[in-house]
Amino acid sequence: MVYKDSLTGEGPPRKAWRDWIFQHASLIRLWFTLSGAELIILALGQLLGESNDVLDVTKSVIVILLTAPVFYFTIRWYEVKVWSVCLAVLCILFGAEMLEMLVRLSLGGNIYWRESGMDLLLTLILVGPLMIWIASDIRRREFTERQLSYLAYYDPLTGLPNRQMFQQSLTMAIHSSNQNSRKLAVMFIDLDRFKNVNDTFGHAFGDQLLVEAADRLKSGLGTSDVVSRQGGDEFTVLVKDAEQPEDAEKVANQILQLLSQPFTIEGHELRVGCSIGIAMYPQDGEDSITLMKNADTAMYRAKEYGKNGCQFYRAEMNDTVIQKLVMEEWLNKAIELGEFVLYYQPQVDIFTGKMNGMEALLRWKHPRLGFISPGEFIPLAEETGQIIPIGEWVLREACRQNKAWQEAGYAPLKMAVNISPIQFHQHNFVQIVLNALEESGLDAQYLELEITEGIAMYHVDQVIEKLRTLRAHGLHISMDDFGTGFSSLSYLKKFPITKLKIAQQFVRDIPEDPDDAAIVQAIMAMALSLKLNVIAEGVETDAQLSFLLDIKCREIQGYIFSRPVPPSDFEALLKQNAD
Repeated sequence: MVYKDSLTGEGPPRKAWRDWIFQHASLIRLWFTLSGAELIILALGQLLGESNDVLDVTKSVIVILLTAPVFYFTIRWYEVKVWSVCLAVLCILFGAEMLEMLVRLSLGGNIYWRESGMDLLLTLILVGPLMIWIASDIRRREFTERQLSYLAYYDPLTGLPNRQMFQQSLTMAIHSSNQNSRKLAVMFIDLDRFKNVNDTFGHAFGDQLLVEAADRLKSGLGTSDVVSRQGGDEFTVLVKDAEQPEDAEKVANQILQLLSQPFTIEGHELRVGCSIGIAMYPQDGEDSITLMKNADTAMYRAKEYGKNGCQFYRAEMNDTVIQKLVMEEWLNKAIELGEFVLYYQPQVDIFTGKMNGMEALLRWKHPRLGFISPGEFIPLAEETGQIIPIGEWVLREACRQNKAWQEAGYAPLKMAVNISPIQFHQHNFVQIVLNALEESGLDAQYLELEITEGIAMYHVDQVIEKLRTLRAHGLHISMDDFGTGFSSLSYLKKFPITKLKIAQQFVRDIPEDPDDAAIVQAIMAMALSLKLNVIAEGVETDAQLSFLLDIKCREIQGYIFSRPVPPSDFEALLKQNAD
């Protein structure tokens, strides 16, 4: 049976012949050019009264057969200069003319110097410019082919092999491992916090960081290891000598150390770190695609476990990935079907016992599973960007509900709403807030936005400008989970915030942990000196409340007064507050 190409219908011999013609089209064109030039020279000689004998024809055939391939294959060596190749060809032509004269002389014939000189001159006039033009054309084609080949298999930014090249190398390594009964490891690497670097300093800055990261990987790993860039801030590494998981873990720790060192770019020193997923051959996959997919899955698990670490692939990780995909689809439907609801938790002045505010807390009531914890879906919503439409809905609904309670005759209270960093850094965030106020009719003084310290880490000037604009409209700004982030305390002087919110993790162990007690006292002292209000969240016990009273923390929020409750139950608290 003769197999044919599925697209052209040609068998292997015919297809191979067609491919050879296509690849060496320049050589064929060169042969035709030289043949034409030699025929013209012979014809001109005939017109000028010269007689073309067997030696003349033989010389022309030798010139055509010898000069074309020598010229073609030499010019394809990129290091060889075009002019030197043309000079070599001219020497061949001159040598062929001399050879003809020597043969004539050895046969006892006469040498006609004028005719020989005329033949050589005509050859130079006709062939010389053609040679230069063809040489330049071949060189351009060769350069283009090299560029296309490079772009097909290498990353133009870092010079590392790309995904396609890595997959071919991995396939070959798997084949070799099968023959030698050896094991190997595939690592999927993702730089942590790279998106924040890009958003803060720009893509050109991020590109420099990627180049330096690639250089560290190339220089820091073994000569047999293969490093590639998959795209974005993702890299892969093939470790060919990994008989045991410990061998792969050793390489992974080396990579973690390489990429955890500070990067100094344009005078800025920053740390990014990386998360690494590891898949072992053959237990985690027997082909390149499966191994890369499983290493990628393990990398995401490393990110979930706090980043800057490594995780080996396990079969149950695929279940987690499927669950995330399902929940992502549920989130899309939850927005469309209105499955989100807001619960409200009072904020209380512990010296008067009266509510002076409330916080709106998002809840997801799934039609089959019931309430899903915010800790399960908020991180996914932020990762997928769905937090933006969700956050807009929360703002509008919180403003609407607060205005509705005011119109029902209850005393006006501030409504606190958590703002995600992704939501805050939208270019039109301020307008979104103002639109929510305008739609609901709520006065700006009754809306408080809770931001985290993470917002202050990037685009500081833009953050300050947005906060000042919001404050100018009368909104209140509080710093949520204060003390758990990484922002500089100097931002407290720059940011127009009105309140600090002590994180629950410090309040929880106040009675037993003197360190937490000292932290809370320090936050109180600092806030008083900066004339900022303070609220402690997560207050649940009398011992915690007593400590906060002693250090004069006026506002609290926690189960000791009330859990977060739906609007109907919160309305009952508003009635009690009015008594």
